[in-house]
Amino acid sequence: AYEFDDYGGCGHSGAVVVPAVCAMAERVHADGRNVLVALAAGYDVAARVTLGAGGYRVHNDLGWHSTGTCGTFGAAAGAARVLGLDQDRFTSALGVAGSFAGGLWAFLVDGAMTKRFHPGRAAENGVSSALLAEAGLVGPRYILEAAWGGFYGTYAGTVATPDATVEGLGREFRILQTGQKPYPCCRGLHSSVEALLDLMQQHKFGGDDIERIIVHGADRTVRQFAKVEVLTLLDAQFSMPYSLAVVAATGRAGLDEFHPPRANDARVRALMDLVEIVPDRNLGPYDEPDIEVRGCKGQVWLRHVPVPRGAPARRLEGEHLLRKDEAVAVPVIGQLQFDALKNAIIALEQSSDFRQITALLRPA
Repeated sequence: AYEFDDYGGCGHSGAVVVPAVCAMAERVHADGRNVLVALAAGYDVAARVTLGAGGYRVHNDLGWHSTGTCGTFGAAAGAARVLGLDQDRFTSALGVAGSFAGGLWAFLVDGAMTKRFHPGRAAENGVSSALLAEAGLVGPRYILEAAWGGFYGTYAGTVATPDATVEGLGREFRILQTGQKPYPCCRGLHSSVEALLDLMQQHKFGGDDIERIIVHGADRTVRQFAKVEVLTLLDAQFSMPYSLAVVAATGRAGLDEFHPPRANDARVRALMDLVEIVPDRNLGPYDEPDIEVRGCKGQVWLRHVPVPRGAPARRLEGEHLLRKDEAVAVPVIGQLQFDALKNAIIALEQSSDFRQITALLRPA
């Protein structure tokens, strides 16, 4: 809900796979090694179904929210692996999951809460699918490829790339393509946020020194991030004007800058008015916008971040991840419990009963 989770794969694979695996691991008293294998399986399936649906950008451009649609398969795979389902029942779990898959981007128009609901629903669907398959419910074996009613034909149509689903299967594990967010907003804003932070640090200017901020992007940049009416947390996390304005005002982009949104702050509001998104770039599916900052004294500062921090090619260092986790978790479970949880996760492979970890996830 904080837009602070991982990304890649189905969009937010951790938000659907991890809860499903935790739930089943607690139920069957799984050991840590089984949990790790199940997580890898869930991430792999979620990513591979997304690739088969044309890839993240293509699938989402059709209006589907891939965390809900493709993530359901990943949650089912992770849950089924923890339960130790045989080949036929594992297949049935995926078939049932595909029948439940859903999630649409309509929430973006008015900042509705359904985006936060999609991962939970996908995780629930995955768990239900695995349990139903374990109980003997037979799911469709051709859930992905059926000529009429298959997932790819229905959800992706002519842009589906089914061969990508199995490319490198068993050799290349898609969990390794997962990124971690340093900023609690949509991943599509991260390169622009980082670019502005870099420019402010390099050239020693602040919000009062800015005359204009121009984001050179594509049509999709405008479609997804041009929101100027910020009423909800999701509005702020998907608004380029808000994100750059709050960075310009504070020099930071942490959780406090988004939760709660500062849209009623006069300085942030004034800086939002200085942000313009121009669709003057022919960007590929994974290309990033350019940032141009014009100073009040005629300066022009340019910055392009092709791969933002936290991406698989620029991973966050371990200490940064621990500090981020601590900031989010300690207000809920307390410092002592967080320290115990951290140590338990680091030693997960040696754990004999996952209930020792789920007990530490509960609020103190």
